[in-house]
Amino acid sequence: MAELFETARGTVHTWQCDHMGHVNVRAYGEFFEEACWQLYNAIGITPSMLRGAQMHMAAVQQDISYKKELLAGDVIEVRSGILEIRDKALRFIHELRNGETGEVCATSVFTVVCLDSKARRSRTFPPEIVAKARSRIVDHALVGVPSPILRRVD
Repeated sequence: MAELFETARGTVHTWQCDHMGHVNVRAYGEFFEEACWQLYNAIGITPSMLRGAQMHMAAVQQDISYKKELLAGDVIEVRSGILEIRDKALRFIHELRNGETGEVCATSVFTVVCLDSKARRSRTFPPEIVAKARSRIVDHALVGVPSPILRRVD
């Protein structure tokens, strides 16, 4: 089994905080979105591949768990790993940590589908992407996520 790998780093800015001084949920989404593109690239879903319309990715589910508050000035790091890959669907986790304390502040589990950019329908992942994704599969128990339950995507 692989370990989570770094996919993003950043700093919490005051404009990302709500009226109580905590990071707004929108900002968590931004941190996780940044991490998605690095994770995709690590498994071979490159920016040029996506821009070249060889295939597209579509998020179909995202589950976020908020565990610890972040405040303006906190430094963050996101580590990610693959939970499961099937013919047309990919499930992965992002773990957002406070860079100073190491505490897990939030996790996000995504399910995404590979799309044929012309037909606008799901398609199978290229074999080289499947192989790279499989090499990044993490142990569900170590990241606190139940075993995969992916629904069939047609």
